[in-house]
Amino acid sequence: MKKFLVLLLALVFLLSCASLAYSLKLVVVGDAGHNLKPFDWYAQDFKEKFDVELEVIGVPFGELYEKEKMELIAATGAYDIMIVYPKFLAEFAANGWLYPLDEFAQKLDPKLDDVTPGYRDFYCKYSGKLYALPYDGDVLNLYYRKDLLENEEEKAAFKAKYGYDLKVPETWDEFLDVAEFFTRKAGEKLAGQVLERDFYGTAYYGQKDQIFAWWGNIFASLGGVYFDEETMEPAINSEAGVKALEIFKQIHQYCPPDVLSYGYEELKDVFLEGDCFMVIQWPCVGKKGADPNQSKIVGKIGVSHVPGVKKDGEVYYRALMPCGRVLAVAAEAKDPWKAYQVIHYLSVETSMDDVSTAETGLDPYRYSHFAHPEEYEMFANVEDARIYLEGVQKNMEKGYPEMVLPGTVEYEETLGVELTRALAGEKTPEQALNDAAAAWRDILNRFGKEQQKKLYQELVAGWRAAGLW
Repeated sequence: MKKFLVLLLALVFLLSCASLAYSLKLVVVGDAGHNLKPFDWYAQDFKEKFDVELEVIGVPFGELYEKEKMELIAATGAYDIMIVYPKFLAEFAANGWLYPLDEFAQKLDPKLDDVTPGYRDFYCKYSGKLYALPYDGDVLNLYYRKDLLENEEEKAAFKAKYGYDLKVPETWDEFLDVAEFFTRKAGEKLAGQVLERDFYGTAYYGQKDQIFAWWGNIFASLGGVYFDEETMEPAINSEAGVKALEIFKQIHQYCPPDVLSYGYEELKDVFLEGDCFMVIQWPCVGKKGADPNQSKIVGKIGVSHVPGVKKDGEVYYRALMPCGRVLAVAAEAKDPWKAYQVIHYLSVETSMDDVSTAETGLDPYRYSHFAHPEEYEMFANVEDARIYLEGVQKNMEKGYPEMVLPGTVEYEETLGVELTRALAGEKTPEQALNDAAAAWRDILNRFGKEQQKKLYQELVAGWRAAGLW
C-alpha cells in the first residue's frame, strides 16, 4: 500500500509539472509575408507575459478573405487571432464570427484616443461595437523621383514643351503632363544618360482586388460617392465615375505594357528599381525606398499629395485609404482574453517599432507614430523622416474612406473587373461602369437593401463627423 501511495504521489507530481509547463497554443492567420514578422519577433514575450505560444499561418494576400470566411462559416475553430482587412470586418462581425472586445478594452486600455479617427472609428468598429484593434494604417501617397524633377536639363525641356515649370503634379491634368514627359524608350536620354531599357512616366495597381482605389483617387477628387444615401442607387457610373475612368485610360498609356497584372510587389519594384518616374502607393514604399537593401533610388524619392481637381482656385485632394489591417479575435477562439492580450500588445506596446522599420509593410496609424521621426532610422536623417511622415499625414487628413459594408469585397472586385475591361479596351468607360452598377444592385439586394442603407447612412454620418466626407 505504501509503495502504491508513493507511485500515486509521483504521478500527481509529474502531471502537475506537465501542467505548469503547458502553454496555450493560439493560431494566428494573416496575409503571408513581412506583416506577420512581429508575431515571430515577440514570440518569447507572448510566452513569458501571457503563457501563450502562437502558430502563425500565412495566406496569399488575394486569398485571405476566402480562406478566413470558409473556416468561419464552417465554425471549425481553426483560428484564434485573425488579421482582417477592414472591408471584411463588417461582414464578419454582422455574422457573429468575431468576438466583441468592448469588455476587454475596459480592462486593458487599447489607447484608441491615440489612433487617427479614420482607422479607429471605421476600421475597428461595427454597429457601435469594438471588434478589432488597429495594426496597419494605410492611405495612398504620391512618390516621385525628386532628382529628375530637379534636373536642369529636364526642367528646361519640360517648360519648352508644356509652357510651365516642371513640378510635383498637384492636379490630374499636371499628372498626365508629367507622366507623358518622362515616358522614354530605351536609347533615349534621361537626365543626360542614355537609357538601357524603357522608362515609364507612371504605373498603377492593376489586379482586380485593389484597382478600384487607383481609379477611386480620381473619382473621389471629382466629388464621386459610392451610393446615393437616400435611394441606395449606385453612384459609381455617375458623371464623376465616367470622367475618372477616362482620365485613368489616359494614364494607362504612360505605364508598363503589363501593368494590368501588377499587384503591390510589382508596383513597388518598378519604382524602386528605377524604371518609373512616379507611382501612387501605400506608405511603406517610402520606408522601403530609403533602405539600400530594397531600393536603387535611395535619397532620390519625394512624397506628396495624391493629385486632385482644381475648383474655385483650390485643389480638392482625396487620397483613398484602401486595405489597412486590423487584429480581431475569432468568436470561436480557445481563450478570447489571452488572444486579446496578444493583439493589445502588438497594437499598443510594440506598434512604434513595427511601423518604423522597413522590414514590415506596416504603416503609422497613431498620432504618436507621426510625432517621432527619429524612430524611422532607415532614412538618412531625421529631417528626411519628418518630410516622409508629413507627406503621409497630409494624405490621411484628406483621406477618402474605403467602404466597409458587408459585401464590400464583392463590390470592389466586381468594379475592379469592369475597370480592367475598360482599360484593356474591351468596353467603353460608360459601358463598364453601367455594368458594374448593375452588379452592385444585385449585391445590394442580396445583402438586404434596407439593412445596407441603414449601415451606409451610419458610415457616411461618421465620415462627415470625422471630416472625411
